[in-house]
Amino acid sequence: RRMTTTTTAMSTTTTTRGVIGATHIARRDTASRRVAHPTKTSSSSLSLSASAKRRTRRPGTRASSSDDDVIDAMGAPGEDARAPEPAIATATAKASQPVEEKRRANVRRAESTDAVATFMTRRFGLKGGLAWLGVLTFGVVSEQLKTRRETREAIVNTRDVDASERREVSTAGGTSYVDVVVGGGERVAPQYLLAAHVEVKITNTGEVVFDTRKKGRQVVWSYGGRLGGAITRGVEDGVAGMRQGGRRVIKVPASLAFGDDGAVLGDNIVRPGTDLTYDVELTRVSIPPS
Repeated sequence: RRMTTTTTAMSTTTTTRGVIGATHIARRDTASRRVAHPTKTSSSSLSLSASAKRRTRRPGTRASSSDDDVIDAMGAPGEDARAPEPAIATATAKASQPVEEKRRANVRRAESTDAVATFMTRRFGLKGGLAWLGVLTFGVVSEQLKTRRETREAIVNTRDVDASERREVSTAGGTSYVDVVVGGGERVAPQYLLAAHVEVKITNTGEVVFDTRKKGRQVVWSYGGRLGGAITRGVEDGVAGMRQGGRRVIKVPASLAFGDDGAVLGDNIVRPGTDLTYDVELTRVSIPPS
């Protein structure tokens, strides 16, 4: 009887182990197919695999970690197996936070561009800052009033020269001019910015080769500075002593114009050795910016 009982127990154990082994092989094959085709995994097959795992687990034992890892790696039905886990994304975000905080700490906070305003505000508080603002406002308003006064004086003091009073004046530089309008504004000085309407004619024929009024754009240059375009040494010699608002006709010899090289002014050509006549009206004479 003992031998029969022992033999029966051994055969039962062998049968159970065989069933368990077959179940594990079937589950491993199923998991492999799910990993290879994650989108085709169905919820029913996942539940069957889990239930089979519970049925084949012996009392008092724990499932192998490899099987759990395979089941966890498969994910939910329809879930992309390549998607990152939430825990990894959270860890990455936490790791980037110190870098972002350090970058923000290194950024210098912008202060006032006016050093005096910053000092007054820190030293005397809000009252100091408001006092300096008042000083700046007074300076701006006074400058605007000064500009308006100068413009008004330039208009009032500007006068036309009667034809009977016009006289041709020769300069030491070799040019000659006739004042048509005497300006009443700022006088031309070295490095001042000049804006003017300029008309250029060929002296012998009277042909107009350059006219800013037709183009709608004035000529601007620094007196005594770099020359270019229609402005030549003869023009600078001729505008000496003029004031804003004045108009003067200047005769420039070829040696003080474009000489033997000639020039191209817009669509017109000035031939070498050509004497020119300039009609210059100064619309603006201003101190250059510091």
